[in-house]
Amino acid sequence: MPGWIWVLLVIFMLSMLVGGAVFAIRHAMAAGRSIGRVSDDLNRHLPQPPATVQPQATDRTEGPAFALPLSQSTERYSQAHALVLQRKDRRRRNHGVIWRRWKQFNR
Repeated sequence: MPGWIWVLLVIFMLSMLVGGAVFAIRHAMAAGRSIGRVSDDLNRHLPQPPATVQPQATDRTEGPAFALPLSQSTERYSQAHALVLQRKDRRRRNHGVIWRRWKQFNR
């Protein structure tokens, strides 16, 4: 194959790469504008959230456990653990009731 054909192939390849990049950039910019219009329409039609109100006094019983005194953290933990135990007990009782009902079903 003569050398001038290789030059033509390289020029053609580079022109295709540049053309493809231009095509992709133009379509990406058009998509960005289209998404911007959709976003503007949505913002216009959806209700705006109310302005955030700063709390007057901070409540020390709320918040992360590491920011509270240890006594309050342990109290919150014990209350939560008591609720977990109550749920487990309720689940165990319901399970027993269901099994007794199934045991009596075919008699």
